[in-house]
Amino acid sequence: MQDKRQYLNLPFWEKFNDEILINNIIKAYENNPDLKIADTKIKESEKIVKLSLAEELPHINFEGMLGRTFASSDMLRGKNNFMIYNYSQTRFLLPLTASYEIDIWGKNRLKTKSFKESEKMLKEDERAVYIALTSAIAADYFNLIKTDKTLELQKELLELNKKLLNITKTKEKNGLATIDNILEIENKTAQNELIINNLEAKKEIFENQLDYLLGDKLFSKIERNTYDNVTILNEVPDEINSSIIINRPDVKSSAYNILRANYEAKSAKRDILPSFTIMGTLGFNGYSHGTHLFSPNSGLADLWIIPNFDIFDGGKKYHLMKLKKLEYKRAQEEYEKAVLSSIQEVNDALAITKKEKNNLKISSKILEIQSQKLRLKEINKIYGLADELDYILYQQAQILSQQKLIDDKINYVISTINLYKSVGGVDFTNKENL
Repeated sequence: MQDKRQYLNLPFWEKFNDEILINNIIKAYENNPDLKIADTKIKESEKIVKLSLAEELPHINFEGMLGRTFASSDMLRGKNNFMIYNYSQTRFLLPLTASYEIDIWGKNRLKTKSFKESEKMLKEDERAVYIALTSAIAADYFNLIKTDKTLELQKELLELNKKLLNITKTKEKNGLATIDNILEIENKTAQNELIINNLEAKKEIFENQLDYLLGDKLFSKIERNTYDNVTILNEVPDEINSSIIINRPDVKSSAYNILRANYEAKSAKRDILPSFTIMGTLGFNGYSHGTHLFSPNSGLADLWIIPNFDIFDGGKKYHLMKLKKLEYKRAQEEYEKAVLSSIQEVNDALAITKKEKNNLKISSKILEIQSQKLRLKEINKIYGLADELDYILYQQAQILSQQKLIDDKINYVISTINLYKSVGGVDFTNKENL
């Protein structure tokens, strides 16, 4: 599988500046079962092409025969009733038989060409598996990093809620808070614990998914980077030329499918025409006990040209030809569909990426504002202008703003991964590829 490493497109993934991500992709390349299955399908297809090519070549075979002929005790031969008494005979036949269908109309060559196009289609399907696999690994990897960071923040929120609950209970004893205030905070604390529980389960699911994608039978703990070290791609183009879809595996596979169906339609049409087969035999034909089997007198040679034409087959070949023509027409329509759906996917992915990028800018601004408010509240607390409860509430607001930023940052990263997938594994950050 060494020649398939280029399908990983490691130079693109290296732009995320994450060595662990690269190592995971390489590990999947070495162990993922889907890649091995795709590689086996290619090898199977190569053998099918060779089998088809073999059908174009002459066939030579050896069939030895030893036979004993028994007849009535007396046999009459010829017009004069020549009598052969107690007739019996042993025959030794050692021929080499050769046959070759003359491909006058080129139908066998067309069948081989059809299989070659099928092989190209499988190679594009294999490339699609690589693109989907690397994209899935990267998406799960960054989602796992986001879950780690979200869990960390939720646990901070939980601790703040516990502090808030203690303060409120103290105020309630002093008549400065009500039971409703306490119940409200207890409800928030329970909701917080529920979120943490769900995030823990979510983290485990992402780890299991990654272990499967990496082909790790032991389902080991997934190594990953921290959120603070996540790098985003800023070189996202505002527009992408629609011609980029030509590189998508599904579009290229659909184009090859048109050629395949065309070859099959032509082959089916020519199959209606007469076929001609050359057959020949060369060997030895001896009688009695084979004592003179290899003598010049026992030599055997013949040559035939056998024409074949179906006068009536119930319309089988005619309807097969019509069927292949319909398949060819369907292949053309499927190509048009693939082109249209590809353009839509690229445009949708680009629109989502732009949206997530703008969301990230807005979230960064909101977090900056909230952080400034928290610093002011901290100063007010120092000078006795704010109590601990107000300060905790501002801390919680700041954490929630940070959480929104984390969501938008990772969502933006994943949107760029989806964009990469939609353009067929092309590095869209390189203007030369657009």
